[in-house]
Amino acid sequence: MRKIFVKEDCSNEVHLSGDEHLHLSVVLRARIGDEVTLCNGDGYDYIYVIKAIDKKSTALTLIERRVNLSEPKVKAALMVSLLKGDKLDYVCQKLTELGFSDIYPVVTDYTQVKRESVKVERLNKICKEAAQQCGRGKVAVCHSPMTLDEAIAEAKKFDNVLFFYEKDGKSFKEAAANLVGSSAIFVGGEGGWSEEEANKLGFAERINLGKRILRAETACVTAAALIMYESGELK
Repeated sequence: MRKIFVKEDCSNEVHLSGDEHLHLSVVLRARIGDEVTLCNGDGYDYIYVIKAIDKKSTALTLIERRVNLSEPKVKAALMVSLLKGDKLDYVCQKLTELGFSDIYPVVTDYTQVKRESVKVERLNKICKEAAQQCGRGKVAVCHSPMTLDEAIAEAKKFDNVLFFYEKDGKSFKEAAANLVGSSAIFVGGEGGWSEEEANKLGFAERINLGKRILRAETACVTAAALIMYESGELK
């Protein structure tokens, strides 16, 4: 069923306009009588039937409200070095699909990307599209680029902080024995982590993903999938 995230309350009668209307009527080619799911992030899916469509808006009538069962029970966030090209696009899309709640781009010592080149609005649009496609109840948030110190402060709000490090660390299997509750994970960029940064992250559980050097975007998805599997979200 077609799904669209909206900001407004999902009342008995809804009129969509702007991007939501265009997405529904043009991209999804919805027609009068079709059913569509609206979601505003409150934990429910609202099932509507289309009553009318014109050039500027779509009129919907509520027929059912259901609890969304797709949202993970455990919150997880990624802190990742700024990545070149469209790699951050890919990471935002895949981590949204896997169930992560937040992506924090981080300016690190070996970052090869300028902070101002990160298009946060575009990345959040990618998160929204991915959430609609995979049936989530909430949209993952990609935050504005921040320093490592700022990212560490955010990470400390989580129950677990995991530092995926290319040089050394426990296996994920060893670390997973102590995982309970929410998790924040740090993954480096193309140049890895400097010694000073590794020392700053000394409080975190240090994990090594194996003998092979993974691309940054591969490491992000691999680490995220391991977290969600261990949390019981992948079966």
